[in-house]
Amino acid sequence: MRPKHQFAAAAVLVAAAVAFTACGTSQVIGNLGLAVDAVSVALPLIGPAAGLPANTQAQIQQYLAATNTAIGQASDILAGPGTDGQKAAQIFASFSGIAVPAVPAKYQGIAQAVQQVSVLVARFLSGLPPATAQPLGVRAGGMNRPTAAVVPGKTTVLSAGDLVRLAAIKQKALTQAR
Repeated sequence: MRPKHQFAAAAVLVAAAVAFTACGTSQVIGNLGLAVDAVSVALPLIGPAAGLPANTQAQIQQYLAATNTAIGQASDILAGPGTDGQKAAQIFASFSGIAVPAVPAKYQGIAQAVQQVSVLVARFLSGLPPATAQPLGVRAGGMNRPTAAVVPGKTTVLSAGDLVRLAAIKQKALTQAR
């Protein structure tokens, strides 16, 4: 298999893994982190082999680093105080200003992997309520219980398991930012 095909196959596997997992907020943000990790690990190996220009590779790495930082911030925000609407506003602010780099079409596998990360970011952000008093759609009381009713100005209480997952996501984001 040629390097660009290997990269595309890795991107497809990441997409399939994300599509078939649970949809709690901490799981969605964890899946986003996994996708960023997959592209971050594969890019230095596949980019040069595929002939990806160094400046394009640097732009992709900057995008992945900024996305990873925003993931860590979102983990903190979700585990912190405030109403769901306030948390959503803060999370939107953490992801604002992150631009998806343009990858030339001739590097199709790499372009698809980067696009998949941007799709997962959009999916995560679209699951947040408007930055008002609408509640965040996390599963109150844990991942295995039904989602709580929508109550304006509500503050969702995360389960101990969700808090542990979010702390692990934050730690991973901080470690990779160094």
